[in-house]
Amino acid sequence: MNLVRTVVVLLALAGCGDGAALEATERDRAKGPDGGAEPIGTTPDGEPIVTTKTGLPCDVDAVLKPCQTCHGAQPAYGAGVPLVTWDDLQRPGPGGAGKVLDLVGQRIADDARPMPPSPNPRLTAEARATYDGWVKAGAPASDATCTGKAPEAGVKALSCTPDTVLTAKKDFVMEPGSALDQYVCFGVDVNLAKKRHITALAPKVDNAKIVHHILLFQSNTAVSGDPFPCEAFGSAAWKLVAGWAPGGDNLELPKEAGFPEEAGATHWVIQMHYNNATAKTGTDRSGYELCTTEDLRPNDAGVMALGSISFAIPPRSETTIRCDYAVDHRLNGATFFNASPHMHTRGASMTTERLPNLGRGTPEPVFEQKAFSFEAQANFPIDKKVQLGDVLRTRCGWKNPSDLTLGFGEGTNDEMCFNFIGYYPAVKELSIGVPFTWVTPATLSLCTPE
Repeated sequence: MNLVRTVVVLLALAGCGDGAALEATERDRAKGPDGGAEPIGTTPDGEPIVTTKTGLPCDVDAVLKPCQTCHGAQPAYGAGVPLVTWDDLQRPGPGGAGKVLDLVGQRIADDARPMPPSPNPRLTAEARATYDGWVKAGAPASDATCTGKAPEAGVKALSCTPDTVLTAKKDFVMEPGSALDQYVCFGVDVNLAKKRHITALAPKVDNAKIVHHILLFQSNTAVSGDPFPCEAFGSAAWKLVAGWAPGGDNLELPKEAGFPEEAGATHWVIQMHYNNATAKTGTDRSGYELCTTEDLRPNDAGVMALGSISFAIPPRSETTIRCDYAVDHRLNGATFFNASPHMHTRGASMTTERLPNLGRGTPEPVFEQKAFSFEAQANFPIDKKVQLGDVLRTRCGWKNPSDLTLGFGEGTNDEMCFNFIGYYPAVKELSIGVPFTWVTPATLSLCTPE
């Protein structure tokens, strides 16, 4: 049995001021976020099947199931309203803007802010047509009993048993009258006598009513372990290792590689995004869980940033830049296994392609996110090998409605263009001689506007 190494300085009892915190028990996960009946079976993939009677026709009930990870009977992860029953959809929308069912139709068709949001897949055209047809027919109620796949849990289980837990020294407290969105950071140092490999990473969500998303970074220096307000965009000096939004995948590394935790101190930083859509008080001690091993894998894994640190986004514009990075001998034969795109609130899209033969070959897709959302940053599994002479082309697109010209930075009126790529074998980071750090590819990329 692995010994759980909970990396905290102060343990305190977590609670919620109104006693309504979501408890993420295995039984609740099996029921699904709608709190419905116990599963009656499983799909061939092992997903729970439930029977429900919600007042909705069964085809409409099935369309809404992917939305209920957040919009369940007890809304979670910043959602404000349930989308489970016929009565839920007949209620007035927030601010009196029509009925909830009308707003749902608008969001599932919104290419810029779709529902379900990234990293969840878009509803199919058939599913959207089913919902729209039901609304146009007057949204009739139904007394049908429906059987189908339960809503997915917001946090997916790891295939390994975590042995390291990264949490703050004390609870974050959501005070009465708090702002709708709060960004809170804290640092955790892991001190080891012997090198280990991280084989998997997953979020540890304590209070799902207020947690919206979580980002995990590494820093060159220690950061305070007490929760403190921080910029929504973090620090440009932090290296993004993993991100999670409800329904997103954990990061499980291929068996050929592990992220190294060297002997000595590894400085982790976690950024929490809290959303108080239900205007309730509460506490939270969320963080990240790691599976690690002293049985080192064949390769160290690394993270590098493709994109750019130098660009200008004109005011009142939709702008895309194309940034080319030439693969040299240090990355020859490397395997890419994860993409974590990172832009700020004006970010609209990001893609990365591999162009062989010094950029003259046919482009091969590496990663594509047509509708980037700052509020739903996550990990995306990829599988691509690169060779000496390849060109890695990353495009970042923004929509800038302001009167300001935006450039690179970590402030409110700044932007970023980083596609954080998990890869192996890692290039040894050097700051002297011929340098290579995680930001080197973005620094050396040649960028042009499109």
